[in-house]
Amino acid sequence: MTKYFIIIIAILVSGCTSVATTQRPNDYYSPASNEVSDEPLFGSAGAALADKDIERMLNYRLALPAQNRIAILRLSDDSYWRYYSNDFTQLNHSIAADFVGQLKQSPRVYDASFLPSLLVPEQRTVPFLREAAARYQADLLLAYRSTCRTFEKYKFIDPNETKAYCTVEAVLLDVRSGIVPFTVVSTNEFAARKQEGDINFNETIKKAEMAAVAKSLKEAASQLNAFFMTIGTLQ
Repeated sequence: MTKYFIIIIAILVSGCTSVATTQRPNDYYSPASNEVSDEPLFGSAGAALADKDIERMLNYRLALPAQNRIAILRLSDDSYWRYYSNDFTQLNHSIAADFVGQLKQSPRVYDASFLPSLLVPEQRTVPFLREAAARYQADLLLAYRSTCRTFEKYKFIDPNETKAYCTVEAVLLDVRSGIVPFTVVSTNEFAARKQEGDINFNETIKKAEMAAVAKSLKEAASQLNAFFMTIGTLQ
């Protein structure tokens, strides 16, 4: 049992929804799309794409090594709550460890780890992120962000109870080609009531949010692992 379930708090997580990329059917591709080209799919950064380049991107058939390294990049920032208390620090570490562990369960993944902060570029655009992942020798870059929204109506009904939803949006970038072959959006609703040990209601809400985010991350990782099993092996 992971640490974030040990904290005593009345949380009900429900209303789970997850929407992920559907794998392309094999008959989508034209015979010419099987041809191997040394020409990069993407030209210089900022340059407008020609029609023929767009056609090549749309016809690109993704193949991955038998085993891959995934560099993970978290785009959302919760630095205040991350160091609010020892409990919150442990919660963050547990959530990250469980997310990484879920990804490593795939036979197509030999390593999943967070992109070192020293390599994260100031300009978080695809070309710069792709280069940073390549320097880390990662085959794939998984960028994600989480957002949470509270239903204001429930505060008027009971000031010690809240209901909200959290969404995790994840995008997978193939470092070799620059293609984004997979995305997933996972949403979980939650309800929480202030407990005696909580200093304030904001702490109650944040604990509940983190539990919902943890579940959404687990669902996103599960969807990604299923996607890996549909992708061919790079020769």
